[in-house]
Amino acid sequence: MRLADKSSIETIINEMSLEEKLTLLTGESEFKGPALEKYGIPSVYYLDGGTGANYMQMVLDAYGRLKNITDGGEAIFGNIFAPVPTIIDCLLNPEKEKDVKNPQLLEDIAEMRKMMEEYIPGGELPGCFPPGVVFGATWDPENIYESGRALGKEAHYYNIDVLLGTPNVNIHRDPLGGRMFEGYSEDPCLVSKLAPAFVKGIQDEGIIANVKHFAANNQETDRRTVNEHIPERALQEIYFPGFKACVQEGGCKTVMSAYNAINGEYCALNKWLLTDVLKKEWGFDGFVVSDWTAAYDQVKAWNAGNDMDMPGPRSIKGVLEAAERGELDEEKVNDSVRRYLNIILEMPVMKGRRYNHIDRAGSARAAYNSIKEAIVLLKNDGGTLPLDREKGVCFFGKKSRQFLESGSGSANVVTSESTSLYETMVQKLGCDRVSFEEITDNTDTVVITVGIVGQEGFDRAEMNVTASDRAMLKRALGEAKAKNKKTVVILNVCGPVDVSDYVDDVDAMLCIFIPGMEGGHAVADALLGEFSPSGKLPVTFPKHYRDVPSCGNFPGRNKEVWYGEGIFVGYRYYDYRGIEPRYPFGYGLSYTTFEIEGAKTDKNILNKDRDDDKITVTVNVKNTGNMTGKEVVQLYIGEKNPALVKPPKELKDFRKVEVAPGEVRQVVFEVTAAELASYDDAAGKWVVQPDEYTLYIGTSSRDIAAELKIQAEGWNAFGISADTPLGVIAATPGALDKMLEFIPDGILTREMVELQVLFQDTDSLEGYWKAAVESLLDLPEEEKKKLYESLLNAMNAFVV
Repeated sequence: MRLADKSSIETIINEMSLEEKLTLLTGESEFKGPALEKYGIPSVYYLDGGTGANYMQMVLDAYGRLKNITDGGEAIFGNIFAPVPTIIDCLLNPEKEKDVKNPQLLEDIAEMRKMMEEYIPGGELPGCFPPGVVFGATWDPENIYESGRALGKEAHYYNIDVLLGTPNVNIHRDPLGGRMFEGYSEDPCLVSKLAPAFVKGIQDEGIIANVKHFAANNQETDRRTVNEHIPERALQEIYFPGFKACVQEGGCKTVMSAYNAINGEYCALNKWLLTDVLKKEWGFDGFVVSDWTAAYDQVKAWNAGNDMDMPGPRSIKGVLEAAERGELDEEKVNDSVRRYLNIILEMPVMKGRRYNHIDRAGSARAAYNSIKEAIVLLKNDGGTLPLDREKGVCFFGKKSRQFLESGSGSANVVTSESTSLYETMVQKLGCDRVSFEEITDNTDTVVITVGIVGQEGFDRAEMNVTASDRAMLKRALGEAKAKNKKTVVILNVCGPVDVSDYVDDVDAMLCIFIPGMEGGHAVADALLGEFSPSGKLPVTFPKHYRDVPSCGNFPGRNKEVWYGEGIFVGYRYYDYRGIEPRYPFGYGLSYTTFEIEGAKTDKNILNKDRDDDKITVTVNVKNTGNMTGKEVVQLYIGEKNPALVKPPKELKDFRKVEVAPGEVRQVVFEVTAAELASYDDAAGKWVVQPDEYTLYIGTSSRDIAAELKIQAEGWNAFGISADTPLGVIAATPGALDKMLEFIPDGILTREMVELQVLFQDTDSLEGYWKAAVESLLDLPEEEKKKLYESLLNAMNAFVV
């Protein structure tokens, strides 16, 4: 039988030997899965990533196969990587071959030119799209969807089947995290409402999306071995929602398991994580692929539900021996094969390539629109921005000539499509109005670009821009001040930086994060006012690193790290502790002004026990300025008297709307019980407490324009129930008195109940009722039952 459709899969599984199954589920090379011609199963090509096709990985894979570099059947990434930078340099610049002294390497480069045609017929380099933090700053899922489609189209050209890290949804736990720039936000709601759009965009173009790294891959220090101690509530409320949304809302067909261990078990070997949560609870029907070399124990990985072991080649001899000893669950292997073949049927390698060229204009448009929507205006004193086109501008910093467009590691993209802010401004204003690091008589404003790049494999040492940029910034600000010029700072950064040393000395500040290939064009247009910046921070900028909730618990020590902050990540912590950030979560200014007005609800009581009950919230946004702009209306919810400790408010929804001068736009939100729920790890489920809740409507976590009160009604999971111990009831003010109201006079006295508590305080209310009350009541059974149910309903109002 050959793979043709879903109906052929079971026959193939039955015909396969265990060795063939394991071979199919183990990588053939660094980025390719094996082909089994006997069954018509093609080789699958995996490649990063979410910011564009990683050219380095293409070369790495081709070189590894050319040299057949293995170590007893195990892939050794490090040995393969050594000559790759030289090879890439020569492939892109043939004239540099004259500098290569190794004859064998020259032969390899010649062979590589032929092999690279397999990936890039025609030799076009990929586009470089913005990373996740930029998408997070857009607060605009439609924009992200279009970027996903553009990236998906390019993936066809490079013969990619599975585009890795589309998206990376790991939470911004700490600003020093090396790959923070790849993730979307510190907030699970924002991630959950944005990331699925990227999945849909990729997969609507026929490429298989891959969400990574499942789960809680929040640091690079000891990333392959670190054991993260994380409360289950934090996992459920903070670290899981983005993955769950990509699976259930986005329909993501592959998930990558992470390197790190969670509470003592490595993610790729974690049955609770991969089988119980991902596959059973969330209903994921795709396949799980390990992060590269993360399946440390192959037998345990397959038994846990890690379906595909990458990279290869890797020996399966030990697995076959384990199977003979009865240590491998072959039904788990069959399930992995079934999942893998089901998704292969949907891949371009089976269905054909849609595009054999790159739509440069389409890719540029998508990349431009993403950074355009993401530029965050942090400061703008005296209307410094937009710049006056009739006046001169002087740029400082080499990043003004060439932004850091891409992060390092898997997210790195070798591209020919870069743009320059300085050169774009020269084109727009002319040479006489634009200078570089020379303040002239014509100069009106000095624009200084500083930055820091994010990097896979390493966490940042400090929350700051590079030392060389700090020195350049100090010099530039000094020269500008001496000549009485206005100053603008552009933050070309992978995450939050400490701006304390200069924030008061600059007139305006923009944060562009890592902008991708169209950064130069978009930032120039923003500076000149061709559009109003509308990005909002997806992560809090603290004043100092010591204010960060994970400070002291990052990156841990001796390969152990405790997530001591629990659910109090980002703004949740700053609000709860009353710490003033430099720039709050959700913050971003505009060239125009807005008013939030007329906030109201259609009712103020929600029956939390009815799945179809909801409260509709409406609010108006008015543009009170003189320029069309976009505002992000944000809905936060806080609980008055939570039984579980909670932050003052949490983001639950948002809308980005474009409003013309004088125009009023209405925004509508719907609040259901799901927006009020918290995860009770003691009960192992999500619960909603009957209580008063406040709806906060604003333009950042700290800029709240309206507050509305609502009441949730229904059964209280935190109240007194049939299982509540008698001692707890006696210790709850008023509860014992209420209980005695339901016991007829003369049956039991208060003294008798209190004596029972003294000796048997752990007895439950139900147990006590049956043992000491029900037997004494001279009532029909039906009456006793009704009386007991009335007692429970009355007692439930008391929160224990």
